Amino acid sequence: MRYRSVALALGLYGALGLCDAGPAPAPSRPPRPALQFLRAPPGGTWAQVLQGDRVFHGERAGGRCSACHGWDAKGTPTGNDLTTGLWIWGDGSLRMIKATILHNMAVAPGMDGALAPADVDAVAAYVWALGHQTR
Repeated sequence: MRYRSVALALGLYGALGLCDAGPAPAPSRPPRPALQFLRAPPGGTWAQVLQGDRVFHGERAGGRCSACHGWDAKGTPTGNDLTTGLWIWGDGSLRMIKATILHNMAVAPGMDGALAPADVDAVAAYVWALGHQTR
């Protein structure tokens, strides 16, 4: 009985699977970038930006961009922040962003998901839009 009180006091009882409380809630994610502040790149379309958002967040083509760049695209230790407008690889043009994505796909096959050419174009448009937000 004494151990049960200690476990309850520490909030461990449910976390240890000792009751029917179910699993601990998943950690919350930061909000994903707000679409109302994005715009289509020159040579791209709004439909591509929307599709790119879905690929980036793993909702299409098994995209895994957010695994390294973060759900909010603000970067992680393994992927740079895509929202600042500062480009590590190239000049930030749609052409260079696409070339960077294709290079990364070639270096680590399968790590980006099963992206078709249209998905790559869409993610490039979305990444361009992230770096050129209007707010």
